[in-house]
Amino acid sequence: MSRARVRTTLAAGVVAATIVPVWAGPAVADHPAPCSVDEIPGSERLADTHEKDNPAHDRMHVEQAQGVATGRGVKVAVIDSGVMDVGGLQPYGGLAIPGVSATTLLSGHGTIVAGLIAGPHGVAPDAQVFDVKVFDTESADTSQGERPLTSAGIIAGIDAVIDAYPQQKFDVVNISLAVRQSDPRLAAAVARLVELPLVVVAASGNKEDDPDSSDSTFKGTPGNDADVYPADYPGVVAVSATPPGDEDPGTYVVPNLDTDVAAPSLGAISANATGQVCVIDQVATSWAAAEVSGILALLSERYPRETPQQLVARLQATTEGAGPPQGPDDVVNPWTGAGVVQAHDALTRQIRPGREGKVETTVAETRADAQAPPAPERIDLFSTPRAILLWAGLVAGSLLALAFMLRPLLRR
Repeated sequence: MSRARVRTTLAAGVVAATIVPVWAGPAVADHPAPCSVDEIPGSERLADTHEKDNPAHDRMHVEQAQGVATGRGVKVAVIDSGVMDVGGLQPYGGLAIPGVSATTLLSGHGTIVAGLIAGPHGVAPDAQVFDVKVFDTESADTSQGERPLTSAGIIAGIDAVIDAYPQQKFDVVNISLAVRQSDPRLAAAVARLVELPLVVVAASGNKEDDPDSSDSTFKGTPGNDADVYPADYPGVVAVSATPPGDEDPGTYVVPNLDTDVAAPSLGAISANATGQVCVIDQVATSWAAAEVSGILALLSERYPRETPQQLVARLQATTEGAGPPQGPDDVVNPWTGAGVVQAHDALTRQIRPGREGKVETTVAETRADAQAPPAPERIDLFSTPRAILLWAGLVAGSLLALAFMLRPLLRR
């Protein structure tokens, strides 16, 4: 998971937080029914998409994974803008933080995220989504009482999840939200959250939202490491998004050395808050984080007794990339971390991570002068008793034969 690299910026005792709309990656394709945060209840309900192919799921082998697990019995808390009960996506519970309307939905972001996790076309369709609403809309009119996305709102949402945990027993917490500057209060809230036996997933940031990424020298080297929170805090699974084919990820996402894994988002199918079945037409970390939360829900069902560290270890050890760093000197790929997640491999690969997430690996060595080992020598645990019985039998038989031979003489 993310390394301990927290940078705090204070100004006159107040933390300045730049809000990052991690869902707003650039669109890369036209779809008849694109997923849009602007589609909210009251908007005209457009026709559902007729797309049957899901290239994002294909690359992650989600369909094969769903033959093993579907997320049944797993609970996922979605800290976001609220989740509508639409198109087979029905939150089993929910709450709103103080100051945020629990009944009015002004952004479709949370619904799209929840649909990618556990909707009918999501990664874990049988998982249960718990709605934790922490803001109204990314373009909130505060004069009308609307609540924008803030660091304080994310903190309140995290505290609400912690308070609800004893009753709800969440397995995964999805936070497809971000701020650009570290807040010590947010760091403390995340630290409390990751102490619970659950997995926390967050988005690692999009390029167009980073003010430093316009420089042509911004290549994703260690010196160009973007700050995105809560993804960069220790214990959080930071998820980046990867484009199709060999396209440069730097077109869409920021280089972040705290990135743990990546997922493809383009072409995934979810639902708008109007109930419309829609297609993701963006390479964006918000949507990728939701998909990874779905895969972790599958892993939670498949391995219910494993720790969060073990589940994440399975996720990272089975990517299509180089895997997690093996030593302190290894440099993390700032675009994909351990690599692009592979759902089916994560569920079925025969690995044995330790309770703290350590995966011991061995590499078979092939040598030209190798010889087959000799057949193992059989050890007869009863060799001595068997020999005693054999000789006893021979002696008894000989005595019996001698007795028959001497019998006529004894009668005289």
